[in-house]
Amino acid sequence: MPDGLTRREERLLRSLAERKTRDAEGLFVAEGVRALEDLAASPLELRLSVVSSSLGDTPRGAALRDSLLRRGAPLREVDDRTLGAFAGTEHPQGVLAVAAIPRTELSALRVDREPAVVLMLDAVQDPGNFGTLVRTAEALGAAGVIALPGTVDPWNAKSVRAAMGASFRLPIVQGGWDRAAPWLAERGITVVAAVVGAGPLPSPPPARAALVLGNEGAGVGEETLRHADLRAGIPLRGRAESLNVGAAGAILLHELLR
Repeated sequence: MPDGLTRREERLLRSLAERKTRDAEGLFVAEGVRALEDLAASPLELRLSVVSSSLGDTPRGAALRDSLLRRGAPLREVDDRTLGAFAGTEHPQGVLAVAAIPRTELSALRVDREPAVVLMLDAVQDPGNFGTLVRTAEALGAAGVIALPGTVDPWNAKSVRAAMGASFRLPIVQGGWDRAAPWLAERGITVVAAVVGAGPLPSPPPARAALVLGNEGAGVGEETLRHADLRAGIPLRGRAESLNVGAAGAILLHELLR
């Protein structure tokens, strides 16, 4: 029978709700059956698993518990109430884990095939939008994500939940234009800034592109516009003036990657 949580582990779980602790410790928390199935199958380093005593009541839960045990990290079993105290959702699914944040460099973005698209997020602040865009980028075949300054923490618990496991598989790089611009230029990648009211993507679109999506209210920043090779929008035939950044990103990624 696995032991319960130590006091040090309890303090760690509480403190990882804060970005400064996640950055300092290099750790994040994931929760939920689906997310933990993906995490257990990923190459990310697992540090701690916490399961409720009821997780093993279903075949799927029992299989997940076994997968977490095989990863070799400490596994702690607690009652549902204790687990709920550390979960970020109102109705936790009986499992959460602490894993190491991958320190991903630009070299991890594979752009040696065409079409090759990198998604760049410029001050996207809603974690739900961030996670949705990561999930969409992975599903459509993007090479990875670059989170520019001002963007929400990719390893915020809400960002991780919204990504539905994609953040464990798709490279996510955090950095600014000072590093990204020369890397993109050296590889002949066209920087495409998504701008409301701009014309559509050219036909055919660039085979190697970095699509930059901006803040939910303000759009892309001035620095992004200085680096942009072209601006692209989505023609709207209805009365809406703009689309949610997640919807706009899905459409433009599809156009660039199809």
